[in-house]
Amino acid sequence: MPDLDWQGRHTLNTATATAITSALAASSLTYVTGVSPAWDLAVAAGGAVGAAVDGARRGRLGGTLAYRAGLWLAAGGWSSWAAAGGPPWSLPALAALAGAALAGRLSWNGVGRYESAEKLRRRKAAETAQEAERQERHDAWGAQWKDRLARIAKLEGCKIVAIQPWSANTGYTVEVNLPGGATWGQLKRFEDALGSDLRLDEGCGVEVAGGRRKGTAIIRVSTVNVMAQDVPFPLDLSPTSIDDEFAIGVHRDGTPALGSLAFICGLGIGDTGSGKTNTLNVINAQLLRTVDALVWHIDTTGAGLSLPWLTSWAIDGTHERPVIDWTAHTSDETRAMLTMALQIIEARKRRYQQLMRKANDTKLPARVDVPEIVIVVDETADLPGGIKQQIETVMNTGRAVRVRVKVSSLRATSDSIPVPIKKRAKWRWGMYVTDPEELAYLFSGFQQVDPADAPWPGCGFNAYGTTKPRPFKAFMLDPARMDQIAAAVSARRPVLDEISRSVPHGRYYPSRWARVLPALYEGETLHPVTRPYTDVTVVPVPTTGAPGTPARNNPATGATPGGPGNGIKPGSPEWARLFPGRTASGTQPNTPSPDAGGERPGKPLRLVVDNTDQPNTPAPHTKPEPAAEPGKPTEGPAPAVPQQPTAAEPTPPPAASAQDAAMRLLLDAGPDGTGPSRMEADLKALGYRTHRTTISGWLRVWAASAEVRQMGTGTQAFYVHRSYATTHENSNGE
Repeated sequence: MPDLDWQGRHTLNTATATAITSALAASSLTYVTGVSPAWDLAVAAGGAVGAAVDGARRGRLGGTLAYRAGLWLAAGGWSSWAAAGGPPWSLPALAALAGAALAGRLSWNGVGRYESAEKLRRRKAAETAQEAERQERHDAWGAQWKDRLARIAKLEGCKIVAIQPWSANTGYTVEVNLPGGATWGQLKRFEDALGSDLRLDEGCGVEVAGGRRKGTAIIRVSTVNVMAQDVPFPLDLSPTSIDDEFAIGVHRDGTPALGSLAFICGLGIGDTGSGKTNTLNVINAQLLRTVDALVWHIDTTGAGLSLPWLTSWAIDGTHERPVIDWTAHTSDETRAMLTMALQIIEARKRRYQQLMRKANDTKLPARVDVPEIVIVVDETADLPGGIKQQIETVMNTGRAVRVRVKVSSLRATSDSIPVPIKKRAKWRWGMYVTDPEELAYLFSGFQQVDPADAPWPGCGFNAYGTTKPRPFKAFMLDPARMDQIAAAVSARRPVLDEISRSVPHGRYYPSRWARVLPALYEGETLHPVTRPYTDVTVVPVPTTGAPGTPARNNPATGATPGGPGNGIKPGSPEWARLFPGRTASGTQPNTPSPDAGGERPGKPLRLVVDNTDQPNTPAPHTKPEPAAEPGKPTEGPAPAVPQQPTAAEPTPPPAASAQDAAMRLLLDAGPDGTGPSRMEADLKALGYRTHRTTISGWLRVWAASAEVRQMGTGTQAFYVHRSYATTHENSNGE
């Protein structure tokens, strides 16, 4: 049985019909039963009172209330008259009822129009009164601010355009037209003085910024201290794109403190206990919401940046995929990651040209199948100089192909954050620090940034794009909420594209978690959901040896620790790649052992590379090479001697690769290294006509594959073979 609807809606016609039938029924009942007709009038009076009360509750006007009460009384009067004078269904009684109903029906429209017009008139009158009140208050405020700017900032003739209270009622914004020739920068110097003149509470303040056009200024005045309150991370975990700006907190006026890593790099600092790690986790959370960006972490101080995001997967197994795509917890893992990033940059620039052309853009569009790579680096102060240089190179070259970097440090000093890295970071945020000079270093050109404006944990200054540093309060993100976020976003995290996986250092990528997880969770049992990532063939990353260990020859491989072949098992495929033609004992097949007159013990092996530049062809008439005496070690093949050598022409070398000779020069240079110009001269002395540009190209390729290290920048740059790079870094305190 359907439910009865006790709130049916009447039209004017149905309401009139209901009134007629109700009055006729009531009077007929009174007439038939012989009840006194006065009861009809009494019932109608009660209905009139009820209609008036209901109308007043609904906001009806007094005239409308009187009209509705009159209708009730008219119906009651007719019912009483009809019952007393004869049968209510008599022709005179029915004619009187019909006439009264028709009058009520026709008059109702007029009453409704009157009520609507009267309400509109009253509303406009109220708005006019409120506007007049606001204008009066605005004029009073404006006069105060005009006087204040003249007294404090010595700016006469300012015009107060508008004063707008904030929606959260925590402050207000003043828009000012400055006198001719004045700039908002002149006014910004007086922020503290204006706050003092307003007698603001601790934690409140005044911010001055440029207006919509030159000659105007925006003054934000916070009257309630929102910076000391915790602001929880938003509940919304809906999918986003890396191209979307995201919030890391709120400003004093309640507006979001924004950032982005789509095409720019980021830099953040914060003293111990300032909330720097919490802010990094907020950035991680916002990055993990995206469906077109992978997050790589570099944290060689214990991987504290990654562990809160990995534990729910690696130990608890609450989701099947890691939300962080790669974590580098050691210097060697970091070098492998950054080298792969550099190779990805080069590969994407070449192989995604058609995709960029299709998008009609010179920048690679981020997609689920071609995700951006965001490398988040925590604490750069302890990183070796070579790694910092790799980070700088990624920042310099990865913008167009979506490889970006977010760097953070405890200190904002040149030794912790090199100037080139700072220059590349267009989004900067700084949490509380003790020394204002560090904020001045971070926000160059804005020395007025005062740590006292953000004195609580979780507070800082945010400068994104072209905006000036503004105080903000970072969202609060606790471990339980991080576990919820990781479980919610795990299934929609993207995977690295095939082109990026196929770069040379991509061979270290599939086994990354097999190397990293056992070290991060030493002594703990990994959850079975990690097996697809850990039950793989482990490919060890190239190692540079223990810091401070002197370079020694490896008797098993003939390689220097940290050099080619270090940490690689003789006879393995990796061994064959680095030392083609050598046996597991380190000797060439069908050649005497070192003790039997072969290669001298202790001499480092040189890396064999592709022939791309041949030396000069030796003279056609040469003397035969003397045979080596049995049992006597040879010094290598002697160069062929022309019959008529001249002083102006160097003795040509044997038919070997100029690239091999260049690598030999790097090995022979030792920890002092060498450069392209010097190598060009040395190669010419050996008979190779190799140009400096070609040598520079080789060095860039070798540096990208971590075979050599670039030391210094610009005209002071030189190159050291990786066999000696650790020794060089240790000697320079890096």
